[in-house]
Order: sequence, then C-alpha cells, then structure tokens
Amino acid sequence: MLAFLAEAYSVAYGLVNSMLIRLAYPVGACLLYLLPELLLPRTRNSLQSYLRAATFLVVTIAINTVVLKAMEGSAGFLDVKPLAFLDLRPLTESESWPLKITGWLVAALGIAMVGNFFYYWMHRAQHRFGWMWRFHKVHHSITEMSATASYHHVAEDLFQFAAVTMPMAILLGVASGPVPWLVIVLANTHSYFIHSSARLNIGPLSYVLCDNRFHRIHHSREQHHIDHNFATSTPLWDVLFGTAYFPRADEWPAVGLSDVAEPKTIADYLLMPFRR
Repeated sequence: MLAFLAEAYSVAYGLVNSMLIRLAYPVGACLLYLLPELLLPRTRNSLQSYLRAATFLVVTIAINTVVLKAMEGSAGFLDVKPLAFLDLRPLTESESWPLKITGWLVAALGIAMVGNFFYYWMHRAQHRFGWMWRFHKVHHSITEMSATASYHHVAEDLFQFAAVTMPMAILLGVASGPVPWLVIVLANTHSYFIHSSARLNIGPLSYVLCDNRFHRIHHSREQHHIDHNFATSTPLWDVLFGTAYFPRADEWPAVGLSDVAEPKTIADYLLMPFRR
C-alpha cells in the first residue's frame, strides 16, 4: 500500500511539475504583450476577457500535460528517423558573425516557416471540413482578441501534432547547435503577437512576417475578408496559394462569429465542439 501511495505521489508530482514548467512560457508571453495592449491599444479589451482566457489557458495546459505524459510513455513516441538531416552547427558555431547570425535565423525562423507550410494546409482544412471546424470555431468565436485571448480548443493540439509535428519530424531532422535564447523566444512568441490587440507596427517586415493586422483579417466578421490569411508565420504561403489580403493601415475589423457565441465557462470551452 505504501509503495502504491509513493508511486501515485511521484506521478502526481511529476504531472504538476510538468504543468508548471509548461505554464511558464505562455504566461510570460502573455505578460510580454499585456503592457503594450494596455498602453498602445488598437481596441480595449475587458478584464473579464483576460481572466476568462487565462482560465482556459490553464485548463488546456493541464489537460495537454496529462495527454503528453501518456503519449511519452507509449513505445516509440516520436522515435522516427527523418528522411533528410540539416546540420546547422557549422553556421551557429562559426567564428564568423555573418555566418553565425545566418545560422540562428535559419534555425529559429526558417524552420518555423517550413513548419508553417504544413500548418497553412491544416488550417485551410479546419475551415473546409465540418468536423474540424467544430473544434476550430472555438478559436474564431473570440470577440475580444488579444495575446492572452488567443486560445484554441484543447483538441487542436492533437490535430497540429498529427498534421505539423509528425510530418516535420519524419521529413527533416535538424541539429541547430547553440541559438541565443532571445531568437528562440521571439520565434516562439510570434503566435501571441499576431493575436495581440496592441498598436504594434513592424513596417515592411509585415510582407515577410505575419503581424497582428494581417492575422486580424483572418478573424474578421466582414464578408470580403473570409477565407484569407491562413498562414501564421509568413504571408508567403498565402501569397503563393492566392489567399493573401494585406490590410490598409487603418483596417482593423471586428472579429468573432455571427452565429456562434464565444465560450464563457470552462464547460462551454470544452464542450462547444460537441454541441449543435
């Protein structure tokens, strides 16, 4: 009995510890954009929207932590040999700063953009197929969008694992070598930036990197914005596949869905895809 209790405690401790570690990053990202959202807002969001979104974020990470731990315990979890291998260490470990910086950019941004190719097509499928839309509409129902209020239904992480993570792991292995934490943080907080309601302007870079104005169009309630701007890292994929819409400087449409109310409770958030 004591051995069982000790094992149960060990498992519970491991889950809580993993959850806290997984929480640190998104909490930091949300706080990073909260200040400009308060000081330089394009639209002001209610305190309730921030608190509600923060609650859903904690619920999502708690559930995903349990699911990932279960998957990690399965035989052969992500034990795949990629078809191709990219060794960036000659660049990132180079004594030449131009080569070193090139390696950092390829490691953090280039790989993210390649991954976004898979995400682009998964995202289009989410808008095309009804059973996928049932989950994705949770995200599109948000009417007070911000870096914090950018949540997806918890099941979408499983879709992304199957449609993005696994194909990338199978097709390409990467040895990046040392990459500065700042480069990694900027690359990985980009998804929070594109949902931010702050008045942030990256200038001509917005034709290379998606910004919050570009992604706002994707969430727009206006008819002429529908089915545009599916990519989240770079507009390149939308340009190539004919779905790009570059907004005017003053274009900041209302967001949400006319026929679906955003979730107000944890039960609404978790059960919305299963309700008619």
